[in-house]
Amino acid sequence: MNKWNKILALFICAVMLFTLTACGTSNKDSKAGQKLPVYSNLASKNSVEEVKSLLSAYLDKDSVEGFIKQVNEYNEIVGAAGLKGDFTEFNAPQYDVDKITTLWREKKGDFIGTNCRMNSYILLKKDIEIPSMDMDDQLLFLDKDAIDKGKLLDAKEKERFKILFSRVKTEATQDIQIHAKNMEKYFENFKFHEKARMISVIIHDNLDGDFLFVGHVGVLVPDQEGFLFVEKLSFEEPYQAIKFAAKKECYQYLQDKYADYTGEGLAKPFIMDNNKKVEVN
Repeated sequence: MNKWNKILALFICAVMLFTLTACGTSNKDSKAGQKLPVYSNLASKNSVEEVKSLLSAYLDKDSVEGFIKQVNEYNEIVGAAGLKGDFTEFNAPQYDVDKITTLWREKKGDFIGTNCRMNSYILLKKDIEIPSMDMDDQLLFLDKDAIDKGKLLDAKEKERFKILFSRVKTEATQDIQIHAKNMEKYFENFKFHEKARMISVIIHDNLDGDFLFVGHVGVLVPDQEGFLFVEKLSFEEPYQAIKFAAKKECYQYLQDKYADYTGEGLAKPFIMDNNKKVEVN
């Protein structure tokens, strides 16, 4: 796979199904008596209600309802592809993307669906203060097309979405700390939620200049055993709700999963929690 394919694949949140290293296995038990981490694709009533309740404790309830609507619509269409309902041990699940894509297209035609950025925005849109400012939406062409075809956001929301996920100018270097400072400076303009946190994988791209962008993103909230992380893996791939014992386990999971999304002359991906880079290793 060449560099362009890697960047484009990450941009649309398409997951490369690599074997993941352990994400900080915990000895703390969940309510089901299982060791964390555990996960669900939200393909059962119980898992949907549990996740809805946890998210609603921190986020605008209408936004959570909008997110759950997207979850249910997706799972009703592709549930036959073997999605998990109740929470079970998390062990690098493999998804039948060909079957999922066929099921989706039979119902939705050329509407590609939603990705990680759209779902995170739907959840957080009323709980993040997004300023009016210059932005660069060059890498959001698939997102914008899906938003329009799916009538997912109104005009004002779409502009705020593009500002939040704008690509950010950076230097031609592999020094992650320099890139992190540039991304942190951009995110200083936003006021993020203290409890429902936006966890981002930041990618360096130099196809037409050096830029940073949010290649993958999800939302992390506290739960009874530790933390719940919700994400939409890609346009095609499913939702995942993962319970971790600690924030650092979520950071490690994302760092491991997207470690390969780099190339010659590019910095490695790094993780941000709201507006700050986090140290993973």
